[in-house]
Amino acid sequence: MSNEYHIAALVVHCRAESKASVCEAIESMEGAEIHTATEEGKLVVTLEQSNRVDLQSGMHALSVLPGVLSASLTYHRVENLDELGETNE
Repeated sequence: MSNEYHIAALVVHCRAESKASVCEAIESMEGAEIHTATEEGKLVVTLEQSNRVDLQSGMHALSVLPGVLSASLTYHRVENLDELGETNE
């Protein structure tokens, strides 16, 4: 079991006409949150996962959604839960 917690921020660009379906898909993803979405299809999204593999899978899933033109990682932080005195259970 990993005692890490990963937080990533991404800028996602999608086709304006696909924005509603892209937002709906992102909102249904575990650990994903949309913070900003413009009418032109630019989104600021965070992903939070308990391990690197799930984070990478989530970033890939974002990038291949129908209508998504790009998903660029802008921030990544790893917290060691042991150092914070928390457990990942």
